[in-house]
Amino acid sequence: MLWKLFTSSMLAGAVSAYRSTSSSSLAISPPTLDVVMDPSKDVTPVRCVVVGGGYTGSKLAYMLDSMFNVTFIDEKNYFELTNDIIPIIANPWSELNEEACRRLLVLHRYYLKQANVLTGTVHGVDENTVTLRDGRTVPYDLLFITVGERKPYPFATKQRTVSGRVQELKNFNEFIGTCKKVAVLGGGPVGVSLAVDLARNRKDLKVHLYHSKPELLPALPTTSQRYALETVEKCDNITVNLCSRVTDVTGYDALGRRVNETSTSMLSSLLKPLTGWLTWGTSPDEPSTFTVRYEKMHFAPRPRQSIVNQAYFGTRQPQLTSNTVESIGEEEGYDYVFSTIGDVPRPIVSGKGCTNILSEHEMPDGHYRVSTLMQLYCRPNIWAVGRCNNIPRVRGYGLSDVEARTVFRALNSVAHNPTERFMHSRDGLDLRRLNIPRMLVRLGSDDAVGSTPWSGAMVGLAAVHEFMQDRNFLVKEFQKPIFYKRQDAAKVKQRISNWAAHEITDIVDFSHC
Repeated sequence: MLWKLFTSSMLAGAVSAYRSTSSSSLAISPPTLDVVMDPSKDVTPVRCVVVGGGYTGSKLAYMLDSMFNVTFIDEKNYFELTNDIIPIIANPWSELNEEACRRLLVLHRYYLKQANVLTGTVHGVDENTVTLRDGRTVPYDLLFITVGERKPYPFATKQRTVSGRVQELKNFNEFIGTCKKVAVLGGGPVGVSLAVDLARNRKDLKVHLYHSKPELLPALPTTSQRYALETVEKCDNITVNLCSRVTDVTGYDALGRRVNETSTSMLSSLLKPLTGWLTWGTSPDEPSTFTVRYEKMHFAPRPRQSIVNQAYFGTRQPQLTSNTVESIGEEEGYDYVFSTIGDVPRPIVSGKGCTNILSEHEMPDGHYRVSTLMQLYCRPNIWAVGRCNNIPRVRGYGLSDVEARTVFRALNSVAHNPTERFMHSRDGLDLRRLNIPRMLVRLGSDDAVGSTPWSGAMVGLAAVHEFMQDRNFLVKEFQKPIFYKRQDAAKVKQRISNWAAHEITDIVDFSHC
């Protein structure tokens, strides 16, 4: 037995000696410094720049955050859903208002995990970079223009922080509490909702609603229009002025001298935050009362459809034309004028010495000319998404959400398909499906009207439930974000580069222009 023990020990020693001299190891050897510092091993991610921090821009930045190296440029550092400001303005200020503001104003950093957020104003765009007003330049491979439309105060702000915006809304709310008579220009979704909220929550306030069409909410079906008009007329302190096209707004100071006079296209220059409201002092150069001048229009019905026209296009609602001015009037003594006319685009304006390649894609009205894939012509790596483009459908959160998801779906298919070389027209917007808008309008705290493509016109309690579901759908990803795993930068870079080398914009996709 001793010889067996001796033999096994000798064999074990020989094996151990052989293993010690062998250079192979089952353990993973750590990388050397030369391998780590080798520049050829680095992969530059796809650089994606999103300009504009409204709903569309924030949504795109959130969805593309895990796919690309995103740089998000906005004039403020927080996200704000414009329509949520209406009840904060209309209800007298309390602790609940301030708490609601803190919930509604979401920092961009809260829902963006890896994106680089820059606060600034874009003053130029060239082939490869975006230039800010302060001189900073941001290179890009993919560029998304989501600048939206121009909104007047208090729906737009120059406050770049949440605390400044909350204080601004508080001061304006207290100022509205001192008003006795206000005017709301525009009978669209924001104007109608604002007028009803002000009238119901401030019984002593007289509200005058001006609208240039013979019906409120012209984008909605007839059933919703009638219900909205009946709801507005039930409020005793609302005066509805239909077929009234506002031509001028004049401001007067405390001494009765005219401060400024402006047409409807320049209302934003007058209806801006006045420093006197923010400091609770009345400056002699600031208007204290306003006068609204308007034209009373006569609407005549257009000729009826022929039988052949109805057979091809279906029965359409009879439209009215307004080419005759019946009378001219004016109303004095307004303490404030809300301009909610809407649909005023604000394209990027080049600064001094800056190049702007986007100006050649602007239409006469200021919108960007895009395809059904929201791409600019001959520039497939630049998109104009949201209210700033010329898609001929009702602009609202519903359409903006569809556009953002369409762009993300197209890019996601390219990033996950190694053989994908083109974005197909069939993957773009189907304008026929967008004939009925997805739009819900809040009328006070317990009433609403609207329409959706899947339900048609909605009024009353059903519209309230749909409004709450739609709003929760719009903000849930900002208030409770879900962060996804970072995708392989090398694969995404290779596939996006392959797509960019072959992608073209088809002129057929611009047939709606």
